[in-house]
Amino acid sequence: MFINLIQTNLTTTVLGKNIEHYSWTESTNEDAWKLIDDGTVEGTIVITDKQTDGKGRAGRSWISVQGKSLTASLIIKPGIDSRLAGFFPLLTGVAIVKAFAELGLDVKLKWPNDIMVNNKKLGGILCESRVQGKVHEWVVIGMGLNINEKENELPDELRATSFFMEKSSSIQRELVLAKIMNHIEPLYVELNKNKDPSQLMALWTEYCNHVNKTVKFEVENKSLSGKFMGLNTDGAAIVKTNGNEKIFSSGDMHLIQS
Repeated sequence: MFINLIQTNLTTTVLGKNIEHYSWTESTNEDAWKLIDDGTVEGTIVITDKQTDGKGRAGRSWISVQGKSLTASLIIKPGIDSRLAGFFPLLTGVAIVKAFAELGLDVKLKWPNDIMVNNKKLGGILCESRVQGKVHEWVVIGMGLNINEKENELPDELRATSFFMEKSSSIQRELVLAKIMNHIEPLYVELNKNKDPSQLMALWTEYCNHVNKTVKFEVENKSLSGKFMGLNTDGAAIVKTNGNEKIFSSGDMHLIQS
């Protein structure tokens, strides 16, 4: 990836002014934490062409294809109450939807961090935080997105897709990343300024692919089915089952096809 091509397409004030590029690395999130410890600035982005040990949620691995996947981590220093922690993956998801809309691809969101196209996974988000007291001191936002992969380059069992598979054309990963940053920054500034996630919640709900639909929810080796009702004020999932609303701050959700 070319740093100058990313920065040429940025309209941000802070995000992406410093970019660390590695030809290969085990994990961009791990690299981001090392940079924080070394004194890096907010808005730094870590990118790589080859990630060998990418992390997904719940300790899972994230598969990326060299030179075709978009693998990046963004460093922010929000300094806001830790109760807003659940909104960083949601905020990033909204920004990704907006970026792909500009590129002609209709993308939806699946709680808490999946990027979907036609019920196939285009990518995911992994946010990690460092909390000081009750304040989020640092947050690393990791993104893995399938951009130019062909069908035979993605495992069948993942039910995955890519921008190339959906549009039958390739696109510069640098342009995609820049557009995502352009949309993250105003959403982040708004949340940090007003400490009010209501507008973000409304946007996320608009882009969600399973509001008021029946879902299977798995958490702590238990599963239940119910209707996804939306988000609570902490960004957690509200699932109605057997007439009762249950709140989940983590877990795996699967849409039950009717």
